[in-house]
Amino acid sequence: MNERQKNYREEYRSRIAGWYNGPVHVVVIYVIGLTALWLYARHLHVVQLWEWMTIPVFFVACNIFEWFLHLRIMHRPQRSKALRAIYNRHTLQHHQFFTDNEMRFRDHKDWRVTFFPPYALVVFILISIPGAVFLHFFISANVGWLFISTTTGIYLIYEFMHFCCH
Repeated sequence: MNERQKNYREEYRSRIAGWYNGPVHVVVIYVIGLTALWLYARHLHVVQLWEWMTIPVFFVACNIFEWFLHLRIMHRPQRSKALRAIYNRHTLQHHQFFTDNEMRFRDHKDWRVTFFPPYALVVFILISIPGAVFLHFFISANVGWLFISTTTGIYLIYEFMHFCCH
């Protein structure tokens, strides 16, 4: 690890609130996500095979969306305040803290820069609602619920896989 990264890590760690607890951070994310998935599942009724087959389509579309978000938003400064915040968090914090030379975290306090903040999942769910409503009315209610289930599930899978990379 070079001196610049070492200094950045120490400076970042000094700004983490004393009450921060990495495992609680993760539990909050998964309680929100799994509760949402449970609520979505309660609305599914007699799902047809063709409706189930929309999940792989949504899965691929979500991965393309994530790739696009990384390419166009997370790694390029943006004019929009909200999009600029995503860029700052991802590129200016996460990629300064973790580099190709040092991907590991020291302890659970480093999870603060590893996982998205819990509100990000709520925002992601809110962003998924218009698509779910559209699909609900123009294809079927089940497809709408499967869409939002897939987007939420992918978010949780992404968090887990990303954690495993560190």
